[in-house]
This record gives sequence, structure tokens and C-alpha cells, in this order.
Amino acid sequence: MADQEQKERCAFFLKRKQRFCKLVPGPGKKFCGEHANFAPEDETGGGRKRVNCPLDPNHTCYEDQLKKHLKKCNSRQGPSPLYLQKGVNSGLTCGQNKEEDVKISHHSMSTEELMSFVERVHKAYKASVSNIPEAVLSHQGMKAMLEDPDNGASALKHLKQQASLIGHLDHLDLLKSDVCFIEFGAGRGRLSHYVQMCLPEQATSHFILIDRANTKHKFDKNIRRGEKGPDFERLKVDIEDLNLGLVPSMAEQKGPVAAISKHLCGAATDLTLRCLIETLHCKSPRSSPKEVSPSSSVKKTASRELQVSDSTSQDSSAKEGQLVDSTTSSIVTGIQEQREDLEDVLSTSRTDDNSSPPAKRLKDEDAKNTSHVEGILIALCCHHRCTWTSYVGKGFFSNIGFTEGDFHILRSMSSWATCGFARGQTKNEGGNEEEEKENSEEEGEEEKYEQSKAAAIWTVEEREEIGRQCKRLLDQGRLWYLQQRDFHSQLVHYVESDVSLENIAIVATRRKPANTT
Repeated sequence: MADQEQKERCAFFLKRKQRFCKLVPGPGKKFCGEHANFAPEDETGGGRKRVNCPLDPNHTCYEDQLKKHLKKCNSRQGPSPLYLQKGVNSGLTCGQNKEEDVKISHHSMSTEELMSFVERVHKAYKASVSNIPEAVLSHQGMKAMLEDPDNGASALKHLKQQASLIGHLDHLDLLKSDVCFIEFGAGRGRLSHYVQMCLPEQATSHFILIDRANTKHKFDKNIRRGEKGPDFERLKVDIEDLNLGLVPSMAEQKGPVAAISKHLCGAATDLTLRCLIETLHCKSPRSSPKEVSPSSSVKKTASRELQVSDSTSQDSSAKEGQLVDSTTSSIVTGIQEQREDLEDVLSTSRTDDNSSPPAKRLKDEDAKNTSHVEGILIALCCHHRCTWTSYVGKGFFSNIGFTEGDFHILRSMSSWATCGFARGQTKNEGGNEEEEKENSEEEGEEEKYEQSKAAAIWTVEEREEIGRQCKRLLDQGRLWYLQQRDFHSQLVHYVESDVSLENIAIVATRRKPANTT
């Protein structure tokens, strides 16, 4: 029976998954449409050739049908939404170009340099990082899920993390009606799903799920309680390019905003904090006439952008026909030029890190009449993926005497906390798949390094502690950034280390204004 089923399946072998493709080919063919370009010539039909789609090389079409395919391909670039502003949260100042991340590692340091640097880390950690409290919480709404006997060990670890994060939301009094929950790096949206489950029955809340990738098996359909569920939307956008204040639903949101994320990797945490603090105010309809805010510059160019979008959509078919008749490369070039036109229109609204904090750009009465971030709850991970350009704690590093070069070494050594020096004892099964993959890659590098300088100086436990201190210094820079923007922020151990080695979360709430008489 299994052999018969295999004969009916595609004959293309997927090396990464170590199995054959499960798609069913057409009658009389051995390969499915996705892998038809690997089929022999006698199977393609009359010598017809299949080519990669120039818009997305992950799928193919017949060469003689390329023109027709381009008119309906799902990968066609449509007009960019107004909230997509290239690099708005990147940390780049005006006129600065994005550069490749510098690859500086502690591996290149001599023994003396390494010991001296670790001593600096110890001193900075002792002077800057407060004691991190244990705050392992849960919520009654998660009790049935946690006690389900069908849960495997890995599923239970994820549920404990989600239950604790929801418990913190409840502790912050954010599990209530009229709150807008924004999940960054949402993936399948499981955390938002459980938050929705734990809300009061009659709560009317809004959910925005943000992720740059298309994820299979989403929980989107489970967010709603039948036809009476909370409002829900998903944005497929890189956090680096998201101007949150220009999302249409945010313009109508009058209640508090709660930002949540479970295991937001590396630089994504910094991009998220900058997105929340420096773009959410852009929806304010009234700005001071003496100051030019990003929102005002965007409004001035909005009509121009719409004209560009309309002309792009009207001329797309004609342009594609001309491009197909010439060469495949010109198709891609033309579409990229259209997108660059839109990006040029939006580039004037980028924020400048050297300018005054965005909160200062609004009048007091504007701030009172617009929704704002009441709480931020982010479970952290993958500090070795942080970048200096996007990092929000540059001011903190300057205060403790650390430079950009020190940042790169600190980032590199942060992997000591989770890379698993003791084989088989520190596997981080509580993290997400991307986190485990990244830590596995770091683990391979550190395994080679273990036999050299660091292993000769420190024990496994000492190196893991050094790695944790590096992580906390990076996190302290993020707390500094939030504190400069009127937030009370702290780090907490939101689960035990045997649930996840990445068991630290940032908990931040907006400071209440002092009462004045």
C-alpha cells in the first residue's frame, strides 16, 4: 500500500527533509508542477521548457506561458501600504546607508586580551545590573491546557512560557476590554490565541500580529470566539520597515496598547522597541507647527504616493508585456524600479536617532487623546544576533565605557550561556525552532573553541556565567532606552531555567504622571 502511494507521488527527493515530495503529479507524469523542470524532456510535453518565475524563483512555469503567468502570479509586487517605510526602525540616521554587520569575534583575541575583557564585563555587570527577580506566573485560563495529559515534554515547556507571559499581562492589568494587543514576531500566532482565551468573556479587544514570513498552520482562525470574537489582523512586514502609527486600525484605537512577544530574536527586539516608541505617535492628527514630525511629512506625500500607486497598477500589465518580450532580467529590474519609487516617497518620514525623543514631539493634549503603549512584555533570546546599527542601548554602552568593537565581542561571547559546553546537558528545548537552530550553529563553533583559550582559563560553569552576564549587559541597554522614554522597566525570570535557558523577559510599563495641583 505504501509503495502504491509513493508511485502516485512526485519523484523529486527533498534532501533537507530526507523524503520524496508529497505532491501528486499530473496523469502520466512523474514530477509535480513544482518540480516539473526536473522532469526529462519527453515528459514536459512537446519539448516545452519550464523556467523559474522571475518574480519568485521558488516556483516555475512554461516558458511559452511566462507572459500570461506574470499577469496573475501571486508574487507580483502591488502598491506598498502606507505603513511600510523602508528602514524606518533600522537605527540609521538620515543619509546613512545600511552596511553589512561586522563579524568580530572573541576568537581572535589573545589570552591576555580575553581575560582583560572578561574582567571589564564583570565590573560593568556588577555596577549596572540589578538582581533579577523570579517571577514565574500562570493564569487560570491556561490550567486545562497545562494539565492536558496528551502534552509532550516540548509542548508543555512552551505552554508554561505562554502561561507565565499571560500571567504577567494579568498582573499588569492588561487582560481587559479595549486593549490593543500587538504580537511581534508572531509566527503561527499561538501566544495571541492563548491571550484571547484568557480575556474576559465579553471583552472587546483588537489583535495585530506582525511577522515578515508566511507561516503554515496559523492559529488565526482560532482567535475569534465564533462571530463575536475580538478584532484581528495580521501584517506581513519586517519590523524594521513598520511605521506602526500609520497602520489604519491604529488610527482608530483609543485604548491602551500592549506589546507582546515570545522569544523575539536578537535585533528584532531592538527594532520592536524603536517601532513602539518612535513610530506609534505618527497617527496624531495635530502636530506642533514649529516641529516637523514624521507624521506630517508622510501626510504631505500621501497624495503623491497614491498617484504613484495608481499609475503603477494601471501600467503594470503593459510594462510586463514589454519586459517579457525583451528579457527576463528586465522584468525584475522594472518591478524593482517601481518599488524604489514608492520607497523614495516614503523615505522623507524616517526618524533620526539624534533628534529629540518622539514623546517630546507631541503636545500634552495630543498625547492624552491618542492611544499609547501601556505595557511591553518581551521574552528575549538569541543575543548573538543583535546588531550595532539597530541596537537601542548605544547611550548605555557609552556610559559604561564600552565601544562598538566591545559590543561585537560581547555579542559573540553571549552564546556561552546557551551553546552547551557540557554535551547533552544544556539543550534548550524550551525555545522556538529558529532559536534552537541559531544556538546549534553557535554550539558548533564553541565546541571547537572549547579546547583552546577559554577552556584553559575558565570552567564550563564559569563560561556559562560569563555568557549570561554578556546577555544581561545587552539587555540593560534596552532597559536604559525604555527608561529614557518614561517607562518603568525591569528584567524578570519568567520561567525556570529547566524550561528554557532563555528564561528572561523585559517587563515595561509607562510611568504614571505625577499629580499636580
